[in-house]
Amino acid sequence: MTPEPKFIKLRDVLTQTVKERRLRTIENNCIYWVKQIDDVLKWFTENELIVIGAWSWVWKTELSNQIAIANAMRGKKVALFSLEWDIWEIIYRLLQQRINLNKTDWSFVSGPDYRLNMIDINDEEDIAMSQIDDKILDNILVFDKSFIPTRETLLAMIASLHNKVDMYVIDHLHYLDYGADEKNWLSDIIRWVKETTEILRKPVVMVAHLSRTYITQKRDPTKSDLHWSSNIEKNANTIILLTKGEWYQAIEEHKDSAHLAHTKIIIDKCRTWIQLPVKLDWVFDIRTKLYRQDKEFCQITQGNGFSQVRAY
Repeated sequence: MTPEPKFIKLRDVLTQTVKERRLRTIENNCIYWVKQIDDVLKWFTENELIVIGAWSWVWKTELSNQIAIANAMRGKKVALFSLEWDIWEIIYRLLQQRINLNKTDWSFVSGPDYRLNMIDINDEEDIAMSQIDDKILDNILVFDKSFIPTRETLLAMIASLHNKVDMYVIDHLHYLDYGADEKNWLSDIIRWVKETTEILRKPVVMVAHLSRTYITQKRDPTKSDLHWSSNIEKNANTIILLTKGEWYQAIEEHKDSAHLAHTKIIIDKCRTWIQLPVKLDWVFDIRTKLYRQDKEFCQITQGNGFSQVRAY
């Protein structure tokens, strides 16, 4: 049944808009965590739908999880729907990351060795556990994946958390249960999630797959490469794409180059008035599962290469 249309007096919209704007501060804004994305996009606000698109093995989950952690550290309550990983994998990766950050000899503990208890690492694990901030442990709610949500159950869970969280991270869109009609259900869910952000006034960060087309054509992806992208393009406020890049000199000369992978971060839709696409050359540290913030690795090419500026 079609819902009754909702009309709001413009005076009430004015009052609510000004109230929300005045409550925003640099300290309480939701952030992307990667400084250069925040510099370009100026954080994100209450009713935004942000889509992060990438093909497999390009560390999109790591970025979405780091967004969840960064906002939890700022006091935000975050609902993390990890539909690809289970709740135990989230903890394993969080501890493995912290253990490897503590190492100074550039060696690292691999995921399988850690999870399967193939190495003696209890003391290092105890130190890592003590270093995880209480804000991370208390401000992130994780979905205990006893079932794969349908579009209806996902929206019901989002609504049920409305008064408990400040933002949602959904990883990822293509792991939902769509039944036999995936294409149409995918279009529906992205539209419904956007409508939900508008009603609940809470932002959603959603991870999605890219098609293989851009890989076979050997080019950078665009928002049109999002898997069944039409409604994603229309409804998302911001689209960020990740793709593997080529090695370049700054990486080759670095002492830890074996663990570094050149990644391109492409902003292909946003609400700020900038020339698109914005392309960031970035480096992902496979050892610590973090995007590196080193000055020598980072540069921004804005507007199809017409202008090029250093990220710092």
